[in-house]
Amino acid sequence: MRKSLPNRRRSESRRVKWRSPLDAMAPENTIHITVGYDEDGLTPREIFYDGGYKSGSDLETLASDICILLSIFLQHDGVVIEDFAKSLAYERNRFTDQKDPASIVGVLVEQLRQPPAWAGALIHVADGVGP
Repeated sequence: MRKSLPNRRRSESRRVKWRSPLDAMAPENTIHITVGYDEDGLTPREIFYDGGYKSGSDLETLASDICILLSIFLQHDGVVIEDFAKSLAYERNRFTDQKDPASIVGVLVEQLRQPPAWAGALIHVADGVGP
């Protein structure tokens, strides 16, 4: 079943820089996204592409469509973002020697795996520490 999200919910806008880990000549891309969270303020339930690629380009449409698909999946019971992450391609980055997502899909999934800036405050309140 698809979970309906409340009309008003926490969200966090982010600027994401990404370069293909395989192409030394690839330009670094900066995209803007917004991640929307469930009522607990910690569980990602949606992701929106806000901009970064050339308006009207295939990449802009692709990034937007990927976000829509990820959002729909995340709003269904039993779908866990970790299941996506472990199945996607990662490559050794020639610049940093770290494993990085091999595509924009992986970059977006990695953003969903990162906690929001306010996560620490919510966890402390849940543990009875702080206001």
